[in-house]
Amino acid sequence: MRNAQSMPWREKLRLTASLSRIGSASLSVMTWRLFSHLIYLIFKHIWAYRKKVILKNLAICFPAHSENENAQLADKYYRHLASLIVEPFIVRNIAQKDLAKFINYANPSLIHQLLSERRDIVLMVSHYGNWEYLFSMPLITDSSVLAAYSPVSNGLLNEKLKRLRSRFGIKLIPKANWYRSAVNWRESKPTIFINVADQRPPVAGKNAIEFFGNHTYIQSGAARIAIKRNSAVVYLDVHKRGANKYQFRFNLLVKEAGGMQETEIMKLYYTALEKNIRRQPELWLWSHNRWKFGFCSTLPSKNI
Repeated sequence: MRNAQSMPWREKLRLTASLSRIGSASLSVMTWRLFSHLIYLIFKHIWAYRKKVILKNLAICFPAHSENENAQLADKYYRHLASLIVEPFIVRNIAQKDLAKFINYANPSLIHQLLSERRDIVLMVSHYGNWEYLFSMPLITDSSVLAAYSPVSNGLLNEKLKRLRSRFGIKLIPKANWYRSAVNWRESKPTIFINVADQRPPVAGKNAIEFFGNHTYIQSGAARIAIKRNSAVVYLDVHKRGANKYQFRFNLLVKEAGGMQETEIMKLYYTALEKNIRRQPELWLWSHNRWKFGFCSTLPSKNI
């Protein structure tokens, strides 16, 4: 579940694809955790997956850290990434009544209040924790929940992933159609639009925001959707509370986006994201080459 132009989740696709046949069988949570530990050991001792990119990103964000501190943080990230790979299979057949063991929504009352006021919600999510667990959001609301997805070239795997993600009622929109579909969506009830908004733009451009002390190139499609729909903007704060277990908290950033500029909204989002990352840094997607295009020399003074 991700913004239409987001690509980083493909990094783990190659890894999850190799487990898809195993995933067709019903395995215990403990068995999948053993698989996760095995994957971690492979990362640590055999295949140091994208280690240069990980350490580069950590050095950018934590310049005061020593090399040893960032190496330890990279090791924690490998443990998290290994868990992230198997978590879709852990919850794929879990009964609805057992989901609370893994997924906790701390304050759904905020979502209920905004929807009761007839407000659409642009939910701004990050590649942090396990964003895939948001397939369960339709369970806390009777409004439509929409999210973009990137179709997989393997047809069987693509259909398997779609069924897994949509089994509780989330509506999946192909990424190529996401922006137009979100802007033009019409329904009698207000709608929730899930956007993974921290992705790198496809090319270096003028759009930038201050992030970890650097003028970082960004995409602002989520903010643009919110402005066009005059929706509320909510940030998803994520806390890992145990093995494969996450707590989601909704933080209201903007109640009416229509009168705002994209830069204003994206600044609020990235401020919240940086705070989230500093709290549990190993949970962000450090293996994505986020600063591939370097940094913007100046921040835009007007709407991006």
